[in-house]
Amino acid sequence: MCRVAEPSSRRNRHVVRTVIDDSENVYHPVNDNNTTIKNRALHEEVPLRLTISTGSEASKSEYIDANFSSSFRATCSVTGRLSNVHDDYVIFPKVLGEGHYGKVRECIHRGSRLLYACKSIDKSKVGRLDHLQREVHLLSAIEHRGIMKMVDCYEDEEDVHIITEKYTGGELFEKIIDNTNPNGCLTEEKASIIIKSLLEAVGYLHENDIVHRDIKPENILFESKREDAIKLIDFGLSRRHERGEAFMSNPVGTAYYMPPELLKGKYDKSCDLWSVGVVAYILLCGYPPFNGDTDHDIFESIKRGHFEFPNQAWSNKSDMAKDFIKCLLRRDPRKRFTAKEASMHPWITNSRLMQQRAR
Repeated sequence: MCRVAEPSSRRNRHVVRTVIDDSENVYHPVNDNNTTIKNRALHEEVPLRLTISTGSEASKSEYIDANFSSSFRATCSVTGRLSNVHDDYVIFPKVLGEGHYGKVRECIHRGSRLLYACKSIDKSKVGRLDHLQREVHLLSAIEHRGIMKMVDCYEDEEDVHIITEKYTGGELFEKIIDNTNPNGCLTEEKASIIIKSLLEAVGYLHENDIVHRDIKPENILFESKREDAIKLIDFGLSRRHERGEAFMSNPVGTAYYMPPELLKGKYDKSCDLWSVGVVAYILLCGYPPFNGDTDHDIFESIKRGHFEFPNQAWSNKSDMAKDFIKCLLRRDPRKRFTAKEASMHPWITNSRLMQQRAR
């Protein structure tokens, strides 16, 4: 059954409703190449309160071992090991961001004195801990300049603490809000540079058989106040999907960014490129191509697949920009551009030239 999150008052403009499917139970483990996770040995004992009134000493021992193992697994169901984040990090009380399941705060590593961000997730609020487990494993395997970098991960009895690099430039969503006016939003130059970086990140994921499934402006951060580099974040809905594997079927993501084939329950990694197309459209005009007062209305608009370039916000936009968007918002995913094809579109390659000149 799908659950629709309530929109926040700040975000009623467009990027507001996240649809999360609780029925997906496919978990694809990946090799954990994060040595800080592999080598962590900060185990804490799990207290046992067992009453054994009968049985031999051997059976008592087996009973204790079995229950200890069961209790331990239940306590550290995400990482498989108990560890104390406070042994290595000082976490500051100020909350930088807050979601349905936890909070993000600044922290400092006790040894190096470097600043990081700590995302603390309350396990009691997470409906599917295997989804959180998948997020941790995926993040540990990802290494790309356009994607959030996980530094470490800790799990105690109540929370999972994901330590990542700290990015200070703010959300792309906020930049859209601050720059939207009746004549549009960002300039084509700025928008194309952002989309170019996003395509590089998505291309890396797809080459490694990972699909994000929730690409939207809230999940894109600027690395610094200079706003010259972005980071794709939040892999809570991501999963591995290999070539030749059966289509995914669970309707997950955020309403405005979901492609028509996802709503029909038969989709692959090309769903991410549709989302990139929607982000590009919003960057140039400030509103989504498929809109509605309710999720049902938005979904019906997406299924119809018809979108326009209204004159007031689009009369000063190039045909090249419009063509780029059309190449990504194709209803047939087989005809939709891949990340590699999109990165070779003239609207993107021209942005690359403009970046080089700026340097």
